[in-house]
Amino acid sequence: MKRTEKEEKLRRVVKQVLKCDVTQSRPLGAVSLPPADCLLSTLCLDAACPDLPAYRAALRNLSSLLKPGGYLVLVDALKSSFYMVGEQRFSSLSLDREAIEAAVREAGYTIEQFEVISQSYPPTMANNEGIFSLVAQKLSSSA
Repeated sequence: MKRTEKEEKLRRVVKQVLKCDVTQSRPLGAVSLPPADCLLSTLCLDAACPDLPAYRAALRNLSSLLKPGGYLVLVDALKSSFYMVGEQRFSSLSLDREAIEAAVREAGYTIEQFEVISQSYPPTMANNEGIFSLVAQKLSSSA
């Protein structure tokens, strides 16, 4: 499939693009949607959260968008305190596997899968110790 065909297909199937602020108890603001079956967060939670309490709160806030039994899929850098985009340096919350797993469980999920991929970058670009992917299911009794 050519790039233009892919773009056209994407424009047909994407109905809406929404701003999501995980630091807010209502991440979508005034927008109301039915609870989702699955949420995907890729390379952003550690940048949005300045500390572990904020990370825990963000996971709880995301939970409000999921139906009970729904899935949260996280992909993020492991133990990364910064990353570069061009010449711009951005801070990142450095978390290890144990802290991530504990925060996810505390937010009302059961972890079904946690994998670490040995992906590193030149030390001038980022200081992560790999990339992780996590699949967790929202417990029925959580928010």
